[in-house]
Amino acid sequence: MKLRTLASAVALASLSVPVFAADDLASFWEESTLDLTLRSAYVKLDPNDVEIDTEYDLATAAGLLVQLSPAQAAEVITNAQNAGYAGGTNASNPADVAAAINYLDTNFTGGATLANVNAGINSGLEDAVEAGGALDQAGSAAWLQFESAYLFDVIGFDFGLQGAVAHFKEDESENLIIASQDDDSYQRISTARLKLRYGSDDLYAKGYYGRFSDADETDYLMDTTDMGYGVSAHAGGISLSYDVVTASAGKTESDLTDYDTNEETIELAYDSDVGNASYTFDLVRDVSQKHSVTAASGVPLSMLGLPVSADKNMDYLLLAQVDWAQETLESNEDYTGQQYELTLAAKLDGIVLAFSYNQAGEDGGADVENLVDNALINDYDLPSQRTLTYVARLDSAMLGLNGLTISAVHLNSSNIDMDATETNYQLTGDDSFTETLVDARYTFGGDTLLNGLSIRGIYGMETNQANVSGFGAYLDYKRSF
Repeated sequence: MKLRTLASAVALASLSVPVFAADDLASFWEESTLDLTLRSAYVKLDPNDVEIDTEYDLATAAGLLVQLSPAQAAEVITNAQNAGYAGGTNASNPADVAAAINYLDTNFTGGATLANVNAGINSGLEDAVEAGGALDQAGSAAWLQFESAYLFDVIGFDFGLQGAVAHFKEDESENLIIASQDDDSYQRISTARLKLRYGSDDLYAKGYYGRFSDADETDYLMDTTDMGYGVSAHAGGISLSYDVVTASAGKTESDLTDYDTNEETIELAYDSDVGNASYTFDLVRDVSQKHSVTAASGVPLSMLGLPVSADKNMDYLLLAQVDWAQETLESNEDYTGQQYELTLAAKLDGIVLAFSYNQAGEDGGADVENLVDNALINDYDLPSQRTLTYVARLDSAMLGLNGLTISAVHLNSSNIDMDATETNYQLTGDDSFTETLVDARYTFGGDTLLNGLSIRGIYGMETNQANVSGFGAYLDYKRSF
């Protein structure tokens, strides 16, 4: 009797499997996504009125001359010898170069005086700032990203390709969309990973292995790709995850580079209808440790007394977010990078107004960027740096202009401890500056082939040493299948 029952069950299961598999396969394809992005970009930035007129003392000038221009340091010693100098002649020794400068300055004023050396150093630095701040480059890219659902609610896979071609690069920088004048193109398998899921809708575990790219970069031709593996557990709005990155490729790299030491991340997160919070621990063993905390929440402005109709409650919100991070280095026990940002924003239908206060620690920041992430030109994690960011965004749909969004960002940075910054910034940066950006985008809608096409223009200017100003133009076409 038991054998017959078992045989009947097997037969029934065999008959029902094709129906089950067909339904599940149909659901699998319906819930999977295929995204195509085509992009063309042109970026041009120009330094303006670069002027460096620092007066260096003798020891500093000699050290900079050896570091920045060994040929000029050797020339100073040669000129001093021709004028009767009998001291040290090692052009790579700042003390010998300083002695030669002092001899010429004292005994032969027609030679390389300290004033002349300072002028030469400043001129060289001005040239370096102008070359580093100038951008004139254009390129196009194509991204294809498939992200599957979970077949039988258990197994899935993601696959993506990214490629870019350079149209031209007329600058000497290593910034933004094209890294080198020798780079004609970039291409890589950006995503190729297997993923698993087990559990119910509210209680489940997930895991993955492979490479993955978010494919959501807004200013570059490509996005980063990370190779690794991870697991996570989810219960309601609480999740705990462990991720390991073993290799990566940057936004202007075709190939992944293996890490000498893996990057490990543990994150505990909570998400609900009223807000979210997370704690993250990043570890590169024997290299660095980083702790990060973020929390965000908001309330409808109607709860604060603003007269808003019930159907518009979620269109009028007061939002707040706190971000904090601390990083330490195994190689330098005295270094502790810290940074926090406090953000307050108001959503008023199609208008968003936001403000943030960002403060870096005495040794520098720790990559805390919320509103500050809108910046395109400068860095905002220098020692003791304080940055106030103001953002205004208008969705013109509220004015009847569907598809047009305009935003403006102003960053005011101050209080930088110049003595604690790296030598390059001490020589070519300012202790306070501003950066202003205006960004406009128009996205086509409707049931035409133009649906998904967007035209974006950005104008930016800043008041740091290079006084850079310029623009970026982007043409994007995005379709989801």
